[in-house]
Amino acid sequence: MAENTKSTETTTTFTDDLESIRCVLRSDDHLQIQQSGDYEQVRIKLDHDIQISFLFDSLQIVSQSLTIDNVLELRISKGSSKCPLNQEQWADIRKYFDELVRKADKTTSLRSIIQLIQDQLLRTKITNPRFKPKEKKSTDDSASVDNASVSNKFRGGDLIFNRLLHDKTVDRAQVVIGYEDRFTGIHEIAFNEFKKVHDHEYGVPMHRLRYFKINGRTVWDRTKKLDILTGSEQEDRISNGVDQEMPLIQGLYRFDPLLEQWVQQPHISLISDDTRTPSTNDTCLPQQCQFLTWNILFDYHHSSLIYTKERYQSILQTLKSLQPDLICLQEVTRTFLNLLLNEMWLQENNYYIIIKQSIINSEQNKSYGQLILMKNFRPRSFTICPLDISKNNDNTTEITNTNATKEIIIARFGLSTKVTIDIVNLHLHSNRSRNANDKRCQTLENLFKQFNTKNYMLIGDFNFGDYDVKEQNMLEKYSNDIHDLWKDTYDIEQNPGFTYDPSRNICARITSDTQINRRFDRYLIHTLYNLYYSIQHLNMIGIDTIPIDPMNNDDDKRINQSDHYGLQLLINFQTRTISHRSALVVLPTTEHWPLIEEYREKYDPSFNRWPPHINILWPFFDLNGCEDDEENILVPLRMLLSHCESFNAEVNQIDTFIENNISFMKLNEKSQDNVKNLYEQIKNLFPQCCTNKRNSYNPHMTIAQFENEEQRNQAQSTLTLNKPFEFPVQYLYILQRSLDDDTTSFQITYQLPLGSVLQPLHSQQLNSFHPKLQQFFQMMSLYENEQSYNRKQDKLNKLASCFDQIFNKDSLHCFTHEFLSYGSFRIGINGQDLDTVFVLNEIKSNDEKTNFDETLLEMKNKPNGMSNHIVNLLEMQINGCLKDEIFYSRKIEALFPIILIVFNDMTKVEISVQVPTNKEQHGDEKRSENASNYDKYINGVHDIEHLLVHVRSPPIFQHLLTFIRNWAQHVGIYGQAFGYLGGYSWAVLCAYICRSFLSSIKSLSTIEQFSIDDFFSLVEKFFSTYANFNWTSEVVRLHSTSYKQTTHSEQKSMHNRGTMRILSPISPYNNTGRTTTNSTRDLIIQEFQRVVDLLNRVNTITTKDKANALKLILELNNDFPNQTIQSLLQLTLSCENVNDLDEWIGWLKSRLAHFMNGMENECHLIIQTQNSIEYQSNNTEALYSIGFQLNEELISEKRNFTYFLNKLLDQFNQYPNRKETMKISYKLIGIHDWKLARMQPKPQRTRK
Repeated sequence: MAENTKSTETTTTFTDDLESIRCVLRSDDHLQIQQSGDYEQVRIKLDHDIQISFLFDSLQIVSQSLTIDNVLELRISKGSSKCPLNQEQWADIRKYFDELVRKADKTTSLRSIIQLIQDQLLRTKITNPRFKPKEKKSTDDSASVDNASVSNKFRGGDLIFNRLLHDKTVDRAQVVIGYEDRFTGIHEIAFNEFKKVHDHEYGVPMHRLRYFKINGRTVWDRTKKLDILTGSEQEDRISNGVDQEMPLIQGLYRFDPLLEQWVQQPHISLISDDTRTPSTNDTCLPQQCQFLTWNILFDYHHSSLIYTKERYQSILQTLKSLQPDLICLQEVTRTFLNLLLNEMWLQENNYYIIIKQSIINSEQNKSYGQLILMKNFRPRSFTICPLDISKNNDNTTEITNTNATKEIIIARFGLSTKVTIDIVNLHLHSNRSRNANDKRCQTLENLFKQFNTKNYMLIGDFNFGDYDVKEQNMLEKYSNDIHDLWKDTYDIEQNPGFTYDPSRNICARITSDTQINRRFDRYLIHTLYNLYYSIQHLNMIGIDTIPIDPMNNDDDKRINQSDHYGLQLLINFQTRTISHRSALVVLPTTEHWPLIEEYREKYDPSFNRWPPHINILWPFFDLNGCEDDEENILVPLRMLLSHCESFNAEVNQIDTFIENNISFMKLNEKSQDNVKNLYEQIKNLFPQCCTNKRNSYNPHMTIAQFENEEQRNQAQSTLTLNKPFEFPVQYLYILQRSLDDDTTSFQITYQLPLGSVLQPLHSQQLNSFHPKLQQFFQMMSLYENEQSYNRKQDKLNKLASCFDQIFNKDSLHCFTHEFLSYGSFRIGINGQDLDTVFVLNEIKSNDEKTNFDETLLEMKNKPNGMSNHIVNLLEMQINGCLKDEIFYSRKIEALFPIILIVFNDMTKVEISVQVPTNKEQHGDEKRSENASNYDKYINGVHDIEHLLVHVRSPPIFQHLLTFIRNWAQHVGIYGQAFGYLGGYSWAVLCAYICRSFLSSIKSLSTIEQFSIDDFFSLVEKFFSTYANFNWTSEVVRLHSTSYKQTTHSEQKSMHNRGTMRILSPISPYNNTGRTTTNSTRDLIIQEFQRVVDLLNRVNTITTKDKANALKLILELNNDFPNQTIQSLLQLTLSCENVNDLDEWIGWLKSRLAHFMNGMENECHLIIQTQNSIEYQSNNTEALYSIGFQLNEELISEKRNFTYFLNKLLDQFNQYPNRKETMKISYKLIGIHDWKLARMQPKPQRTRK
């Protein structure tokens, strides 16, 4: 910045600087140059007859700048005896001038000193009685007008032109001049094209100049006596808006372009508004709505310090640039209102405005108030009423407490014809009010209670921050229903959102008594089941300071637009309907469809629209695939179903509802109980979908509908069931159709599994895929064998039983626990280990605390106390119950402590221990209106559940993920610890393909008969999509856009960490590929492309061709080290036994990421990492290698390489559990030596 400034100064000549000084002066004649001996003398006349003079040598400095160092005898003096300053004022001016000269250096611009002196003179009030202007009585009825002081003299167009011509701070390309032609009226011309009358035959006389604009903003206007450039004030009658003031009363206004004035509009109050009446289009908010709330700061205090005139103009410019759909302003006065009403952008863009009486009367009462402005729509009703701070139970919306002094505006709008939302613009009591905390709390509680059956938003200045305990406790009390949008969007620890910030805001520093930063301004929203929203943008505006003088950007002469920052919100509203086009159902397996359809085809008119089914909820939510569907409908539903085990349903007879002539297949009693139990739980989750309040739920499968009893009797003899049949209920299905007409069939939108784990692929005999696809998976050994799965299930059951012995309802009243699986076992695919999580949750209980409760509650207050205590208890319990079955176990320190167990049959189980407290909630997870006991975040578990709602059909997803994981492991690009993608990243990639490319699921047979051709198409899409994906700039996300914005620090950790950005579908949307580097990313992309090239080479026409192509993909080998590798770093780890070796290897894996980043970012090396550990046959030694594209000599010469290698080795020395027998060594060898060593007869190696 300094270099740029210096460069600009050298291009300014002495003559240019003299001319630029003229723009500071009242007239060009006030700068005179005359000969004085060998020098020229400059005399500059300033306001109040003050003169600055100096000498200069024109021959020596004609090409130099006008600086202190280039002039002689710089003086200040009175021009004559007519100087109006008294002795004290004159002494102050001289002292100020001397101080400026003393502080100046040789490069200081003389123009800046003259400008500062002139500004000081303009601020000097003349008190010398000799020069007090005489008053003249006017013959008019108006009040007498004082003679304008010199400081308020309006400058002419020629002076403004000269200032713009010579002022280097103004971009003259952005200046437009308005001038009057005698015959054709007002014209505009660019400043650089303007010619004076004596410069060109068609030049314009200066007296015809009417206005100047800079960047579209009028800065000088002769007619309006507006002069922002030189600081001369508008005439008082203009700045105060007196001549533009119109008679107003409280109400709704709109500008009438025909009448050219604001006209009051008719309206009704909230209490008179029947919400059953549909909303008209002109009373509905736009679906994507831009809000702005801003406390603009009245000027009854600190008026001389906060420069309200300049602030108001700047605020109006900001509003003009944004033109929000709905604006809520606080602390508005009549002065600002008058300026606002005269804004052309407001008049021309069809804005409506609700004005309070306190604003209209503000000049008489020193009051202020709120405004609501609406662009292109009006409220269907509104009410202005006092803030209710009384303690009463009145739940009416119309508040009638006349003792309150503050008021709120409540305006109601439509979001659709049937759904409304109330917008409340409020300004709660400040701390200067007596008992402000209590008043704010009582106001909020009254509002929450009065609006509890409505969609509404509370917008404005709440006058408390996130550390005001009483108010925050009040918000916490209603947190299930009231959402603070800033907290929904940001982590306030990283982005606190201080809209009142004395540490940065100049106005806030002036108005604050405490100098404490607070988040005063907020958007709070309460939504019902019929409305959902997504936040597209939420940020603060008005953060930057503005110059008090637009022509002077001096940091000492700047101010903020208000003591509050504005809060801009871009939000998408969508109304959710419950529709007969959507249903939640049970489907029998397709093997029974021929029997069922035989009846339906004859007797059921809905045969072509509906598949055979049992309704759970119909009508159901009309889902459209947006993120809110997932958060508020699908995830809560899946979490509920994860606690409902699958069961078999048996149909044993055909029965009839005589009252409506409907025949149906009836479940046996046990099956009915199972379905009814499922229904009751789902009904509690979605009560709004239960429209039939009269009849109890009776699960049935309709097969015939008759118009009358006679038809029913005629068919009765054919409606018999020869023998019962049974089918598994492993999934619920959401069916939808796009149209209401009878020709449109229901299709499967989502397939949601029951139970905590998905059915493993090997056991899906009844819900089987196409036989040829199953044969292919069996031939390629992709299914997990039943013995392996049963071993894991056995360990899970035994550990659960073991933990139930000490954590149960008798031992604990204040806590509950869960023991759940996650990872590959929960998804139902083959994995090496069994990943589990033990969760302890604190609950509110009215029962007496047990001794165990007391112990845990005491531990909770100690850092990691409860967590360590639980881990110790679990270890003791495991060793006590399962000691004879365990080969070894150990504890691993991590974010959540882990207990690792290896059983005698080599089944490995990891138990992650999560012990959240009341304060440790998953802060970024947005709670929905359908929040339940199942939505508390559990690391690993919820990640899987959010994934499953995206895949549409879990069995298809299971097959795709199994295939892709097996391929990735074969080719050496699997493993997060080695810089590649871990299991969850591959799962997200597969879910994205299923969501994006899975063909329409027309019926259950589409899933159950999913063929090799269908599967090949999905696999082909997987590789072509990711081979061509722009990994450097794009992000893989399962939802199209996230309502959650990220702060700068979140972006750094979430997006920039890792070169492949594959976002988790659960807030805060962390990057699951965070360990990838440029080198490993390129290797992964190469493998994607390798498959694409393979598929381009081979035939893929017939089913047999496609099966062969799939086989070739799985037969691709690990290319480590590839042809580009010239040297390798080989690490050798050794221990006394296999247990210690596994622990030692675990430490290596945890250290590799930092080492690989150092190699790439600091040493600038391209690397290839091995994705497995080579165990020697004795299982006490293991090898791991990293390849480089430089030979060993060049690598050794890199100082950074040695530094990072030593740092890696030091990490092993610092391992807290290291034993003397745990050793590590390394060698850097060339590729030929490495391969030669592999060819020598050595003990057999195994890869893990």
